[in-house]
Amino acid sequence: LELSDDHDGILDLARHLGGEDGLVPGKALADVLGPPEQILEVEVPFNRPDGLGIVGLAREVKSALGGRWTDPASARLANRWQGRADFPLEIEDPEGCPRYIAQVVDGIAIGPSAPAIRRRLESMGQRPINNIVDLTNFVLFEYGQPLHAFDLAKLKGPAIRVRRAAQGERIVTLDGKERVLGNEVLVIADRDHPVAVAGVMGGVESEVGEATTAILLECACFQPQRVRRGARWLGLASEASRRFERGVDPGVGPAAAARFLALLREQSPGVKTGAARERAILDGKHRTMTLRASRYARMIGHSLTVPEMKRHLESFEFGVEAGDPLRVTVPSWRGDVTLEDDLVEEVARAHGYEKIGEAPLETRGVFATRSARERGLERARAAFLALGLTEAMTTTLVSEREAVGSARLLGEEEGTLVRLKNPTSREGEVLRGSPVPGLLRAAAHNLRQGMQSVRLFELGAGFRAHGAGLPEEIPMAAAIVIGARYAHAHDEREPLADFAHAKGLWEAWLEAMRVDSPEWRAYSAVGWKPGASAEVGCGASRIGWAGTLGPPLLREWDIEVPARHDAHLFVALLDPVLRSAATRTRATLPGRYPPVRRDLAFFVPEDVAHRQLEQALTAAGGRELASVELFDVYSGPGTPDGMKSLAFALEFQHPERTLTEAEVQTMQEKMVTAVASSCGGRLRER
Repeated sequence: LELSDDHDGILDLARHLGGEDGLVPGKALADVLGPPEQILEVEVPFNRPDGLGIVGLAREVKSALGGRWTDPASARLANRWQGRADFPLEIEDPEGCPRYIAQVVDGIAIGPSAPAIRRRLESMGQRPINNIVDLTNFVLFEYGQPLHAFDLAKLKGPAIRVRRAAQGERIVTLDGKERVLGNEVLVIADRDHPVAVAGVMGGVESEVGEATTAILLECACFQPQRVRRGARWLGLASEASRRFERGVDPGVGPAAAARFLALLREQSPGVKTGAARERAILDGKHRTMTLRASRYARMIGHSLTVPEMKRHLESFEFGVEAGDPLRVTVPSWRGDVTLEDDLVEEVARAHGYEKIGEAPLETRGVFATRSARERGLERARAAFLALGLTEAMTTTLVSEREAVGSARLLGEEEGTLVRLKNPTSREGEVLRGSPVPGLLRAAAHNLRQGMQSVRLFELGAGFRAHGAGLPEEIPMAAAIVIGARYAHAHDEREPLADFAHAKGLWEAWLEAMRVDSPEWRAYSAVGWKPGASAEVGCGASRIGWAGTLGPPLLREWDIEVPARHDAHLFVALLDPVLRSAATRTRATLPGRYPPVRRDLAFFVPEDVAHRQLEQALTAAGGRELASVELFDVYSGPGTPDGMKSLAFALEFQHPERTLTEAEVQTMQEKMVTAVASSCGGRLRER
């Protein structure tokens, strides 16, 4: 009886049941109210909007129980709707509204709905309003197709235009609130202004009321993304938007309109259908697919005959032509079925998951192998972790501003960006070109939370536009270091990481990746600190970038580094790194004889890279030069104009004997001569 907690007093059954017919004193209450109804709670997946209507649920029950339609005409009213095509109707956004039916109905008398309709709506939690609005709601719950009725006399023209709202346009919706519209919102407008938010809610100005004598019935199909954007823009949701956002059956419109008119004639025999119009860009063709019996057996693990598969699909009202493979026509309400494996799932569901027997686990001769790339990724991850960095996992969707800024760091053009066609927000409208945007956001977040040191890395894909085809997916690694030089430092006096220390970290990672002799080449781009960035190469291949981020970029990304701190970034292209890796680990026996160590400092022109100087020293030192390591860069007082000082630690060692002082001195002199001739430098005297 739907009694409230306050149920003292007399229950007026005539008012509750909509009239006194059949209310005879002494009659059993059960005979008046009818048999008790059962409540069936159904969880409808997002990709099955056909389940948001009674007909869709009945179709599933019919398949499961092997039943048949008790009212085929009611369930299949398609193509029964007709009307004279003389109503002014324009669709200015056909992508947002691929189908629109407008039907004028005259001779309307507004009043309460029939008791049966009212009880049905109340059982679904809907408040009865009047006979017109109640029938639109009834058809919505029966067919899953939202309808809307406009008071024809309140439409200017009268005419209907389906268009995008102008920025700043206003409408008062049926909930009584004035809403400001934007270009993202699709509206239904008359000749002058919006009268409804398409797929979401109608407007007060065209609302059906007690004085209404003629209506215009709207039965439309709207693009789910457009309705979703409009609802989000307005912060508004309704039973209609819930269905349109998931995708209403594009073929159910004529049937729903015919069902409304049939129910209306039952309640009001005097109504007359007037002018009508339909605009549609839908071709009306159903999707066709094939299903192989071998594919079903492979995916599910047991076999069915072709006739059995055909019967199961036909129980869901798929059109099926016999053969192997089966040729299947997908009904319009099954937009979720797009692949052969979707058909496999439908057959298995109809057959019954509980009938699929357990298969023995086959392990003989089965073993897992990892590809060279997978092993390389694992080695890259282990190397970063060994250097004291923490792995981060960030989103692949970024804003266009973030994508452009990170692309400039790596010298990429904006034309390589991969933009989404229908982004859900401006913060996720582009596929990232590298893991850099996510790492920079993560670094900014950690610093805002009070972290004094940030050491993060990420292994992931970058995406790059590749002509008209699919975007290129590039495996990449990126790392960022801010703060203390060493991981887990607890002393505030711990020295801070500078470019040289960060470069040492990246070199250690490359060494762990077995990259022999990486070259650090001069490189500059927008976003790096001047003079503190490099391109990393190996032979003719570019394998990465490294450097210190400049203050303008840090401000742009809201990275609030503490005073005297720098942010050091490293980006590597994993495929070239893995190709450059030595296939075999080469071991060199330590020398049996003591090495001789010397420190040499050179004044060289400021534009000479230390790599150039190192190559000159290595060539002049010959095989007795065991190692060369830069340990100091100086350009302060005492340095000649236009020059800088680079100091190297050299180690000499002969594999078969101890080197003499004279031999070492000779090699030093050769090095000084080589630096002078190739780099324009000279030895720095003490």
